[in-house]
Order: sequence, then structure tokens, then C-alpha cells
Amino acid sequence: MSSGLEDFSLFDLFRMEAEEQVRILQTEIIQLESGTATATTLESLMRAAHSVKGAARIVGLDAIVHLTHAMEDRFVAAQAGRTMTSSDIDRMLGATDWLAQLQNVPEAETAAWFEANQAAIAAFTATFQEPSDPPPAAISTPAAAPPPPTPAAQTEPAAPQQEKPSPTPNEDIFAPQSATDNKTRERTVRISADRFDQILSLASEMLVASRNLAATSEELERDHRLLRRGLEEFGDAHLSPTQVAALDEIDRKIADLAAHIADLDLICRANERSAERIYRTTLAGRLRPFSDGITAASRLVRDTSRGLGKSVRLEILGERTRVDRDILDRLEAPLSHLISNAIDHGIESPSDRVAAGKPAEATLKLHARHENGRLVITVRDDGRGIDPVHLRERIIRRNLVTAETAAGLSDHELLEFLFLPGFSTREEVSQISGRGVGLNVVQSMVQEAGGSVTVSSNPGAGTVFRLTLPVTRSVIKVIRVQVEGELYAVPLVRIDRVANLELSSPDDDATPTVDVDGQAIPVVALGVLLGLSNRPISAGTASLLFCKGIAFTVDRLIDEVELSVRQLDARLGKVPGVSAASLDENGFPLLILDMEDLAQTALGHPAASISGHGGTLAPHVLIVDDSHTVREMERRVLVRAGYNVTTAQNGQEAWNLLRLNEYELLISDVDMPQMNGIELVTKVRENPRLGRMPVIILSYKDREQDRRRGFEAGADFYLTKGDFNNDALLRAVVDLIGTAEAPG
Repeated sequence: MSSGLEDFSLFDLFRMEAEEQVRILQTEIIQLESGTATATTLESLMRAAHSVKGAARIVGLDAIVHLTHAMEDRFVAAQAGRTMTSSDIDRMLGATDWLAQLQNVPEAETAAWFEANQAAIAAFTATFQEPSDPPPAAISTPAAAPPPPTPAAQTEPAAPQQEKPSPTPNEDIFAPQSATDNKTRERTVRISADRFDQILSLASEMLVASRNLAATSEELERDHRLLRRGLEEFGDAHLSPTQVAALDEIDRKIADLAAHIADLDLICRANERSAERIYRTTLAGRLRPFSDGITAASRLVRDTSRGLGKSVRLEILGERTRVDRDILDRLEAPLSHLISNAIDHGIESPSDRVAAGKPAEATLKLHARHENGRLVITVRDDGRGIDPVHLRERIIRRNLVTAETAAGLSDHELLEFLFLPGFSTREEVSQISGRGVGLNVVQSMVQEAGGSVTVSSNPGAGTVFRLTLPVTRSVIKVIRVQVEGELYAVPLVRIDRVANLELSSPDDDATPTVDVDGQAIPVVALGVLLGLSNRPISAGTASLLFCKGIAFTVDRLIDEVELSVRQLDARLGKVPGVSAASLDENGFPLLILDMEDLAQTALGHPAASISGHGGTLAPHVLIVDDSHTVREMERRVLVRAGYNVTTAQNGQEAWNLLRLNEYELLISDVDMPQMNGIELVTKVRENPRLGRMPVIILSYKDREQDRRRGFEAGADFYLTKGDFNNDALLRAVVDLIGTAEAPG
């Protein structure tokens, strides 16, 4: 049976081996410095270095062989009783940095990389040698003659190595695992990611199909009961002998049908259980422990805190929490930003902490867990927290809102400004922070992964960032709805509630509302947002989906089902209002709606008039920015001024909207995924229908060449986010398209 390894070259296999072993090295070398290492830790480090050395020797990477051999020598010395100093730890971590760099080098560029770095690697390897040390050849490798453990380690003998069994069919793969599990390694079989995704897709489709089959069996059983009841009520008092005989035959056939339905029910249930086990076991192969995505966290805390003269202890909870590998791969950068920000911004110096009555050593907690089918990660520090008074002053000083508006903002609303591009609470720029880029990057990356990020703070006690993400995107629970005769799916995790409620009677052009717990919730027709209809909303009872403070009307609420998710072709870009696709039980395509996107569209849609003063005569503006916070800030400024506003996340989504709708003005960022702002403006100017539409570019880039590039593409105004304020944006909008009627 093929293991799938034929898909990989020897260098690919080396890279895979190195990736796993470097993760062990980086994690457990930190333990050596923290004093929590045991004999088992040293044995694990020896095995990891030895494995990389053996793999490097096979593919002819001599410099790596010598480097890992030098690491082995140091581990041998540690096992013999020699204390590893901070300098030793620095060298060990430096060695893992070289190995991590090599992992990212394409195979075709390996020779050139080694030619450029071999001397540096050799010089670094030489730093492991000290005059009192014998040359490497004189020291046995652990495989040949392992040295005895230190006396301290003998008090805690290493447990025999045992393979972790594969998940049993009924094992809950989402359940947190014990700390003991973290010390065992699973055997792995390497297959390409695309092939594995195909297997998981088939398993998820099998699971959905089996559940549909079980539902069909239940419907047959209900129909059988109705048929039996109808036959019993029919009676035979006035029937001829021939008719009685025919009814007896029908009765026997119904009994046979009942037996077949019972058999089918048993088969369906067994099939559903098997499909469930196959899916969950396959999914377990895609899910990885949270610890795999935070291997650099301990090193980052160590290096950053030392560089800033601070003392910080990292606590990681939920290391074995299972996460989809694609989600996990996206987490490293945002978590690194949050950790660095916490140490630089939030955590005080040891002397300041002592003066405030705190321990000199700060605590930074990283916690991963599952809540209601979602992955929740919190980054919590016990530092100084965020002062709302200072934050409000900073917002006013940056001209982001007026002093009057800022005074009315809640602490939660103030904290949202932290995610604005270019916004920082620091007065000066350091090597770590102060440029106001990090938190915006965190928000963007988390949103791209289908999640959200929030922040809360207790001045003097610390700050908490909460990231909420999907555990996996392969199968989701949805409610199916009918809109203008078409069937759509809405993820349950994206809506607050569903209900059939009585709508208020709209007066003139006012927005219809529905009363929920004494609050008037605006109502929008989902069919209008999807471009399926222009029908106004009529009074009466309506089927409603609630999301982000808006009620969306649909024709009917159909049912709640599970669907296997299929991502849209990347060439389509971001399709407005749609997040993914699936197949229904009959094999027909079914679109999965993006409710957050639709809610944003509803807030500025002319037909929706959510702002209460939109009206179809107000100029319609399209705002394009990949930062949710920037989009929302710009949208609020223009909506308050009476404009209708629609937003898009990137150039491709904006281009799709521009081709389908009429807008009087385009406001675009420059740096965006899929299609950047310069490309978008160029396409607009080349289009006969759109070519004369005014365009404002609002960008970070404030160099003269950047401005020139924007104007050459066809922008009428070029504003920088660093100098962004309400008045500058409004003046530019008014200059281009005139004023809109202000809200009454």
C-alpha cells in the first residue's frame, strides 16, 4: 500500500523532518533555561538533533550535519552534569534559527543558499567549541554510548516511550488532551495537502449524504404509518369478496414494506455512524494541536522581554486544543503581534511593577479552547492596561473624531480605534512598536481566517485580546432559507436568532422595523441586497434572520442542516454577500451567504435606508479597504453626513459591485489582497461606463512617488491615513460630488 511519500523529493522529506524536530528543539531548549527540564527533556533534544543530523547527511547537507553534531555534543555535556549557561541557550536557539531558515528555501535554490551562508554557518558552529572541550569526534553520539543521567534527573526517571494510538472511532477529537499526551509523538504518514483535502471533502460529503438518507428513511416511516391508518379506517363492510382479497393483498404488501423500512432504518443508522466515524477520524488528520502553531511564542517572549529589560513569564493553556491546520497557519503572525505589543505596551518594568504593588515578574497568558463550536484564543497580560482618558485624548489629537463625539464614546467604542491603520498609543516609535500597524494586521489576518478579534482592558490590571475563529471549515451547520424562489444557506454561527414576527407599517419612505424586547430593529429585504428583487417590504408577518442589529426578511425558513463546505474558485475574487458554496441532497449547487458582508452592505444600501436618512436621492459612495475598522470609520463619517454608503473588502469585490450597481464616488485603499487600489482605479478609468466617476485614494503611503502613482492611475484626490480626519475626507467628498441632505 502506498504511503504517499512518492509525491515528495528527498529534500521535501528532509524539510518535513526538520520542521517537526525544530519545533521540539525550540520548545524544549527554552525549558532548559527556565529550569523545568528533566532527563526526558534532554533525551528528547538529543533525539531531535540526531534526527536532523541523520536526515541532513542523507541529502548531503554537510554544514547542517556539523551544526547538529555540535548541538548533540552540548546535550551530551548537559546529560553528564554540565550546566547550560544563558550563552549556551543563545547558541542553541541560534542554531535552530539556521535550521528554520533552511526550511523556507526552495529546493532549486538550496545550492545558492548554502554557497551564500556556508561560511557563516561554519563560523557559528565553531562558537560551540571551547578550549576545555574535546573535539567533536572524541565524543560519542547518544546512539553509540549515551552518558548517564545527572543525579537530579535520576530522581525522575524517564517513562518508556510509547506510541500514541490513533483516535478510536468514538473518540472526541475536539476534547482537550492531558499533559501526558503532549510528551508522546504520533506516528505520521506524509501525503500532499491537496490530496488530503480531497479525502476530507469526500468524507464530509459522505457524512452529509448519510444524514440525508437517514432523514429520508424517517419520512418513509411516517408515510407508512399514514398509509396503514388510512387502510384501517377504510374498512371492508361494503366490499365485494374480490375487493376484500385485494385489500388483504395490499395489507400484506404494507406489512412487507414496514419490514423493509425497518431494515432500511437499521442500515441508515449504521451508515450514518460509519460516516460519522470516517469523517471525524479524517478530520483528526487535518486538526493539529494548538501548540504546533505557537512554537516560537516562548522564544519571542524570552527575546523581547530581555531586550526591553522586563521579566515576563509565559503561561500557555490548552496546548492540545485541536485546530484546523489552515487556521493554525494563519495564527502565528497575529499572535506574535499581540505578544510583542503586550510586552512592549502593556507590561511595566520590574521597578514600576514593584512600585505598583505587583510582582516584579509579569505574567502573559495564552489560552486556547473550544466554545460553542468555535475556537477561542485569549492573550491576557497583567500589565498597566489601557487608560481610556489617554486613549480618548489621543483620538482627538489625531482628529479622528471631534472632542464632542469622543466624549460620548463608551470604553468599548474607544478601544475599537486601536485597530485603525496608523493608530498607536505610543508617542515614540521603537523597534517593536509605535507605528500603529500591528493591531490592524492582527484584525485583518483574523478576519481573513473567518474570525473576529475584540479587546477589553482594566486600567492598572491588564488587557485581554480575544480571537474567535472557526475550528474547521469543512462542515458547518446552516439554516436554509428561500429568497425570491431561490434556496440559500446561512451559517448558524453568523446569525443571532431567527423568528416569524409582525412588522411595523412603514410611513412614507421610512425603514420598516420589528419590535424585539422593546427595541425597534430595522428590517431589510435579503432579496434586494442579493440583487434578486426590488420589491418593497410590506407590513405583516415576516420570516426574519437577525444579524448585527438588522433583521433580514426571507420568503421562508426551510430547515437546519449540516453542509460540506466548498470554497469558491479564487479567480472569482470576493463575491459580494457570498462566503462559500455546497451541494444539497440532490446534488444541486447551494450558495452559503456571508452575513457580515450583507450586514455591512445593508448599512449603506439605498434600498435599505438603515441610517434612517438615506433615501434614493442621496449620492451613493463605494468605500474599499481591507481593514474592517477603516471601512467602518469612513462609512460612519459619510453616513452621518447623509450619504448612502456601500463597503467592499478588496479591489476584486469592489469591481464586482461597480459592474452591478451605480455609484457616484469611489474611495479606495491601495494595498489590498486580490486586486489592489491602483489596479482597481486603472480598470475604472478604462471602463466606458465608469470612466468619469470621481475617485479618492486613501492610503498609508505618503511619499511623493506614491502620490504620483495614484494620480497617474486616475485618482482625483489622494489622502493619507496618517493625516486622516473627518473634515479632510468630507471636504474631498463634497468637492467631488457635492453635499448630501444631513439627517433630520
